[in-house]
Amino acid sequence: MLALTYHRSVPAFALVRASGGNPEVATSALSMLHLGDVPEPELPAAGWMRVLPSLSGICGSDLAAIGGHASLYLDPLTSYPFVPGHEVVGVLEDGSRVVIEPALGCVVRGIEPLCPRCAEGRPGLCYNATEGPIEVGLQTGYCASTGGGWGEVLVAHPSQVHAVPAALTDEAAALIEPFACCVHAALRGGASKSDVVVVVGAGTIGLL
Repeated sequence: MLALTYHRSVPAFALVRASGGNPEVATSALSMLHLGDVPEPELPAAGWMRVLPSLSGICGSDLAAIGGHASLYLDPLTSYPFVPGHEVVGVLEDGSRVVIEPALGCVVRGIEPLCPRCAEGRPGLCYNATEGPIEVGLQTGYCASTGGGWGEVLVAHPSQVHAVPAALTDEAAALIEPFACCVHAALRGGASKSDVVVVVGAGTIGLL
């Protein structure tokens, strides 16, 4: 399949970072990002599904990684090379249109009992991001086993797949994942409609 893949390379990362994330450098042959034919990801276990991406967003975390601005703090929880893209709307092999919930927690990895964070409904903080039938990764788009939205095929666990209403365009559906981040933050904040709140670090997600 044709895909954009991100490769771990300290020299390339240093070069892109030294350029200040210059797009001509960050997308050159000397960068971490490569376009080419790669094998389709294999189904890791029974029940997993192939998804053919229709559209995939470009997250701020994707831009940071490509531009050499990303922190290496989460590098041990990432497997390479990976296909970026976790804000995805696509089609299943039966033609159903779906979006992907990208977190690769205990349920996705087939791990029981659930870790404390997954038991709380917070799979993005899963304790077992290095375990199970897939490689290391906190979410689709940063895991070498799953593929991502910037390729022609990705694989997903049934718990990650959500049907898209026919009335919703692909463009709108691709925004479901980032919008869900906003809703999640608002719900965890516990503010009421009459409260005045401050959004710290109001980037793209904050502005949503």
